[in-house]
Amino acid sequence: MRLGFGRGGFARHLAAGPPLTPRALSGVSLITGATAGLGRAAAEALAPLGTRPLVWGRNPQRGQEVADATGGSFQAVDLGNLDAVAAAAAQVKGPLDAVVLNAGAMPHSRQLTPQGHELIWGSQVLGHLLLLRTLHRRGLLSPTTRVVWVSSGGMYLQRLSLQDLRRDGRYQRHTVYANAKRAQLVLQEVLAERWPAVWSAAMHPGWADTAGVQHSLPVFRRITRPILRDAAQGADTIVWLVAHDDPGPSGRFWFDRAEAPTEPVPGTATSPSMRQELVSHAFAATEPWIQ
Repeated sequence: MRLGFGRGGFARHLAAGPPLTPRALSGVSLITGATAGLGRAAAEALAPLGTRPLVWGRNPQRGQEVADATGGSFQAVDLGNLDAVAAAAAQVKGPLDAVVLNAGAMPHSRQLTPQGHELIWGSQVLGHLLLLRTLHRRGLLSPTTRVVWVSSGGMYLQRLSLQDLRRDGRYQRHTVYANAKRAQLVLQEVLAERWPAVWSAAMHPGWADTAGVQHSLPVFRRITRPILRDAAQGADTIVWLVAHDDPGPSGRFWFDRAEAPTEPVPGTATSPSMRQELVSHAFAATEPWIQ
């Protein structure tokens, strides 16, 4: 397992890793959660390479600021509302250079989406899956489109479980968040198998000092602040996966421009039965908007 999640590790890995050899970009890069943090940093780095960022987010003022700064456009979308995701996805125009699934939140208390799903799960798993399924059905995920799921180091310690979907029981936001990130990783692998013509990957940004960390992990931030990466460093692998001319095979997991293991911690492997249970649940939950 490649260590060095802080800024020092980033510097070492970047010095030893492959440089960015840009491919031709002239279409649109849809980036969810792009009003701040990693999403905004990715939009700002990708725009000079020729793509036009399509900023998805919940804050119109910040979203329009990013769109204006990058020569892109903004669309107000709540990933936790499947009606809103379906409506917004139906308006997307291609060609798509990339779809970056970055939006994420970790509320302090259990919340439900308009469709009754736990919010972290409903937005980060179901909302993103519905977006991809809609774009695929519309023929917008071409062989030149790169799909990048933005994961988290928290998922390294989490074995996939669907128990977090229950409305009863204790809400442990860190566990629910890590579980959603593990689910994203599994879904990315499944879609790479089902859609072999669509290149996809998941990535881990390392420990970046984003608004999400500041608001949701204040103790962690206080301890690690001297070594935290800035947003641009955290987004570097997103940009590399989208823009590099040959990032490697589809369906892999990446950290600092290198392939990384997905289950380095004993006991975190996803069993075939759990994988199938996740796929069945997630596809059934989004199916009504695909008809």
